[in-house]
Amino acid sequence: MEQYLPLILSAIGGGVLGPVISKIFGGSGTGGVIGGIVGGLGGHYGADAAGLGDLLGAGIMSHIQDLLEGGVGGAILGVIAGMATKKGA
Repeated sequence: MEQYLPLILSAIGGGVLGPVISKIFGGSGTGGVIGGIVGGLGGHYGADAAGLGDLLGAGIMSHIQDLLEGGVGGAILGVIAGMATKKGA
């Protein structure tokens, strides 16, 4: 279970920030949730590929970093997906 915890936290971070930021920019909430979760996972893998290991440290700070990585990736993809699924567009 320990190896899946960073992925779960990244998906939660993206799933929370994706729809919030999407609604701020006028997109739909549903597209923001789906885009947020996918973007959160993508943000986590992207940060790993860029070599941004544990910048904040180990332990609880590592978990906070996972949430933040997912939040950033989820916000970006959530806005894009929210705008794409917006009604009347």
